[in-house]
Amino acid sequence: MNKFVIKLSKDKSNETVAILKLDDQQITSHKKIKMDTCYESSKTENKLTTASNTISKNTMSMEDESLDTLHVESPNKSTLSKPIIDTNRDPCQGKENAYYLLSNGFGPYQPKNYDFPKRGGRKFRSEWFISFPWLEYSPSKDSAYCFYCRAFPSNKSDITFISEGFRQWSKACFKSFPKHEQSVPHKESITKIAGYNEAKKSGSIINKVNTQYNQEVAENREYLKCVLETLLFCARQGIAIRGHRENEESQNKGNFQELLNLRSRDNDIIRRYFTEKEKNFRYVSGEYLNEFLGYMANIVIRDIVDNVLIANIFSIIVDETQDLSRHEQVAIILRYVNNDFSPIEAFLGFYKVESTDGLTLSLLIKNVLISNGLQLECLRGQCYDGAASMRGAYKGVQSRIKEENPLALYVHCNAHILNLCLVDLSKQISHVRNVFGTLSTLHNFINASSKRQAVFDNMRSKLNMKMGDGPSTLKSLSDTRWSCRIDALESLIFNYQVVIDSLENISENDSIHGSDANSLLKSMKTFEFLFCVHFFRDIMSITNILSKYLQSSNIDYSSVQHMTKATIQELSNMRCEDKFDMIWSKANVMRIDNEICSPILSRKSKVPKKLGGGLKQNENCNVKDHYKINIYFQVLDTIISDMKERFKENDIHILNCMQDIIVNEPIKFTSFQDVSTMYGFNESELKAETKIFNRMYKSLNTENTIQSKIKYMRSGDNAIGFPTLAKLYKLFLTIPSNSAACERSFSCLRRLKNYLRSTMGQSRLNHLGILQIERERSLNINNDEVIKQFDSSTIPRRLKFNNF
Repeated sequence: MNKFVIKLSKDKSNETVAILKLDDQQITSHKKIKMDTCYESSKTENKLTTASNTISKNTMSMEDESLDTLHVESPNKSTLSKPIIDTNRDPCQGKENAYYLLSNGFGPYQPKNYDFPKRGGRKFRSEWFISFPWLEYSPSKDSAYCFYCRAFPSNKSDITFISEGFRQWSKACFKSFPKHEQSVPHKESITKIAGYNEAKKSGSIINKVNTQYNQEVAENREYLKCVLETLLFCARQGIAIRGHRENEESQNKGNFQELLNLRSRDNDIIRRYFTEKEKNFRYVSGEYLNEFLGYMANIVIRDIVDNVLIANIFSIIVDETQDLSRHEQVAIILRYVNNDFSPIEAFLGFYKVESTDGLTLSLLIKNVLISNGLQLECLRGQCYDGAASMRGAYKGVQSRIKEENPLALYVHCNAHILNLCLVDLSKQISHVRNVFGTLSTLHNFINASSKRQAVFDNMRSKLNMKMGDGPSTLKSLSDTRWSCRIDALESLIFNYQVVIDSLENISENDSIHGSDANSLLKSMKTFEFLFCVHFFRDIMSITNILSKYLQSSNIDYSSVQHMTKATIQELSNMRCEDKFDMIWSKANVMRIDNEICSPILSRKSKVPKKLGGGLKQNENCNVKDHYKINIYFQVLDTIISDMKERFKENDIHILNCMQDIIVNEPIKFTSFQDVSTMYGFNESELKAETKIFNRMYKSLNTENTIQSKIKYMRSGDNAIGFPTLAKLYKLFLTIPSNSAACERSFSCLRRLKNYLRSTMGQSRLNHLGILQIERERSLNINNDEVIKQFDSSTIPRRLKFNNF
């Protein structure tokens, strides 16, 4: 086998060289080959590597101290050819390639270990790379180029150093290269190279412009977010936003701008944009505030509608009232059930109407539903008050809605029904009417004058009555405020001594209104008045509990039925001797404490002779029996019968069938049949799911109420395992029981549109109402989404809010 020897030694330049020998015969003509020479291909390197791994220690010898000899297997002679040429960096590739190489971190191509060929007795010298660092060499064309001029050429650049290549080696070092180096185009290229390198470190002009623009956009968005946060705070709190005058000379520019001024003390972006007016546009005018309020309110409405669409079915609650500007405002509420089987009532807005007849209101409801992407076919319930235009059987809103969707059950608001019972009671029985009439007159008499109110306050001070001891003022009465009656009665009983002393003082010292005070004294200083006040207070205490319960948004049909029956039963239990004696004793004690005369029988009235004649009451009736029969029992009988009669209106058959399936056991066969027929349920599936669900529920629970069953349905995956029964539960809970949510929205309406803001536009009123009433939803408004809608408008914006 042929073998060669690599001898390592040092030449005159003190460089390590290798001399290759084959069987001690030199195969090179004493050419020195540096050890770092690159071979033509990795294939040759692999062969040399493989050969080096088979070094034989027996062939290794040391000829002298300056010569190291290694015997390895000899590769083919073709592997010892010229070094590899990097054709990708060869300058002959063109000037575009130079810029590409520069952008990837490469410089001039300067092969230093290359055996440059001779041309006319002269050749390229590697020492020129040191003298001219811009110089590069093309092995394929044996030409020199300028790397800088190729990377950044100009119109006046010498094409010899860019594309053709320089080959006159005799003139290179002393003439052509220095001349090119001193040329203006070359210096321009050097300047461009320096600028390019600096731009890579600090960024280009375009990048700097983009960075500055992005920073400006970020600051603009941050400022607008501060404006939106401040505006939303004012809207959620229901306070006035704008001031009467908002110019620079104004001392009070309104809550919104004053709040921005306050925030500018610790917010740099608000200080720069709003206070110091760094930008020409601040977006705080009324036009832009209305636009922002509209975007935020629409986000809330969209969230409500999305949840309703997920629930698939819903009910509507509608009521109307008159605002301070004498405009008829209609409030629309949507009721739906979420996946946790919790009923939710969401406010959809205030809508102004010219008329409140059934046709106008029904068209309004349908237009609102359609504009929000809701279908009338998904409506399952409607709840209104007792107005004829709403509940009319032929031309009312409920009948017109039912003509298009028979599944939309109408429910008369149960809270309104109870209030009507109490209003009727105060009108039908003279004793009740006289007491509440006296209370109303007394309140108006005391509050109508600051002097009389001062007398009342002084009497409280003389009796050492403090503010926290009880009601400090007299309460007014109203047919629409449901809890006002119990408040007025309790306030009078607590302040009875103060009222009597105040009226006596006014009667003696006020020459003008003394007679009115004396009349009130005569009405109040009677045993009949004291007895009725205590008696009505006990009745109102019971009915007030039901009234507050009926105003809840979480109650359902079953709970209303149960609570109403319990209230009627409690009133029936009052119809006994013991309860009457207790009230009689309370009134008698109060009579003695205030030195009021004992009760006497009133003059016995007679029946006219043409009607048969005789006395109306029993001749043997004493005073106590008179109060018990003609006042106590009569009032109880009237309110009990009236409640039973009025609440029958909401005794709906299909709701009773659903209640029977959910709560009762055994379940009537007709209940399954009627519910399945009306709502399209599979009767056999509903029966099977109900039986299995009730069996599972009984094994873990003893309480048989709809609330406990809903809680059990919510747990685990029961809703998935019983899909038909779960739909029935959601349908039952979707039916509303009261329109108290509309009444609460009217309270918000009074706060928003007061006498200082009576000229507020309808859209602004609607948007503010949505943001305040739906406080939880408005708290989750994404300001980035508001800015996106604002910036995507067709109207161009002065400030930029979007990046490139």
